[in-house]
Amino acid sequence: MAELRGILVAIALIVFAFAGINIYLGYSGNEALAHHYMTEGKWSDSSCGGCHVGVPFADYDEVSESTHVQRVPEWEPLTNFQVESEGEDAWVQKFGRYHPGGGILDEYGVGIDCMICHEQYGLYDAEARALELENGNYENANDAAMEDARVIVQQDPIRISTYALDVLTPAPVLLILHDTVNGAPQKSSCINNCHIKDAQVMPVLWGAEDYEEFDVHAEVTCVECHETHEHNIAGAQAPILETEHSEGSSVHEDVISVKSCTDESCHAGITHGATADFHLEFLDCTACHIPRLPGGDIPAGTPIASFNWSNGERVDTYHMTDFSPTLAWTTGVSEGLNVAGERTENSVLAPFNVINGAWWDEGLDEEIVAFPDTSALKGNPIPNDDVLAADTNADGEVTVEEMRSYDGNGDGTPDYPNAILRQVDLYYRLGHGISGSEIGMTDPLKCDDCHGASATPVLQDIHFVERPDCETCHDIKPVIDWAMLGYDRDPAETDPPTDFSAQVIKVTIPGEKPPEVEREPAF
Repeated sequence: MAELRGILVAIALIVFAFAGINIYLGYSGNEALAHHYMTEGKWSDSSCGGCHVGVPFADYDEVSESTHVQRVPEWEPLTNFQVESEGEDAWVQKFGRYHPGGGILDEYGVGIDCMICHEQYGLYDAEARALELENGNYENANDAAMEDARVIVQQDPIRISTYALDVLTPAPVLLILHDTVNGAPQKSSCINNCHIKDAQVMPVLWGAEDYEEFDVHAEVTCVECHETHEHNIAGAQAPILETEHSEGSSVHEDVISVKSCTDESCHAGITHGATADFHLEFLDCTACHIPRLPGGDIPAGTPIASFNWSNGERVDTYHMTDFSPTLAWTTGVSEGLNVAGERTENSVLAPFNVINGAWWDEGLDEEIVAFPDTSALKGNPIPNDDVLAADTNADGEVTVEEMRSYDGNGDGTPDYPNAILRQVDLYYRLGHGISGSEIGMTDPLKCDDCHGASATPVLQDIHFVERPDCETCHDIKPVIDWAMLGYDRDPAETDPPTDFSAQVIKVTIPGEKPPEVEREPAF
């Protein structure tokens, strides 16, 4: 027995000695062995493809077909970037930082960057990647993001010990250690690498040291609500793009949307009482639970109140103090510009940040000519370079006459004889910064935050006839404007008027322990 034990010890020493050679080779640049670290920061068929094939794993082709990767340049008012006039190269250099690679970036040598979502150490350098793209060093962009992180991770003692054990590492342990490097997306990755840009139009205190004080979902990971299917990440309801690989099958024929608040894994069964629950037939939970938005110098930058492209360069105004969102009707699906919608059979009231945007349009569409400030059509925006060039007297202001008489090609015919300046209120749907009874920028809305507009003849006249600026009377603009929503009175008006400030909204959670009642001892 002792002899057998000695033989086993000798074999173990030989294996570990050989493993030590593996370590040396790995750090000496042996690419084949270094793959075992799973910290190269990029897809490799040899190191990744062995596991990431079929169900439940996703292979590279599946990721290639996802909506994030298949995203293509589209005009939208805030950036006013037109790929037709400014070029695809300029789009990649300016906005490629928010694209995970592959898809349209493939032709520039920028493959899918798995680590933009899956890096776990918080060392992914999005700015380094952006700089490489901006300078046209496309093929080096993904590597630049992981240059420093790769070295640190590979020198982690846990990683070294795993690599030393090599094939002796049990598969479950290997998977656990793998997931600490290339695991499910972290909230910090979603925010810092891409979506921090959204916080100026959908104000939220992402990045603030005390963020957990302002959002009851601060500890919830993004993918818990934004679930994925075949690497398609749920957001606002939108059709899944069909690609050359999808062959019109499975998920590519459907839509995906964010998990419902009443999902079985979330808040199913919670009740606020019969009256409040009745509102849920036409009121989204966030309508009451996002009562206030942050203004001023938040980590993402000061929230935008308006933007103006009328002179060829964007000029912004900002919300310098906290402010209220605006409740408006939505079905969750939008086409064209995100303007105010009318109530339909499937619409609900939800909170939005309303930003007024101005830009020039060619004026070729009859609807836009008739309703330039309310039409949802994107129309035919005029390129910024042409707007700048139309300023013939160089006073920094482009007039309608200048824009309509502009002749860029010198053929004697104005390029935009029907030009029209659009000034549109754009509605940006909100979903973060959820307030609860103890956490949030302020308490969730109560009955009197919305109702009481018709409580007296004077209030009825002010809210539905005179309609002065809300801040004439209110320090912070109320979240709801019944007249804007299509009403001629407060729909909750009663005779005699109800004192809505006296109404209390309670919450009952299924299975919740009832409150303890303290009693005096009987003896």
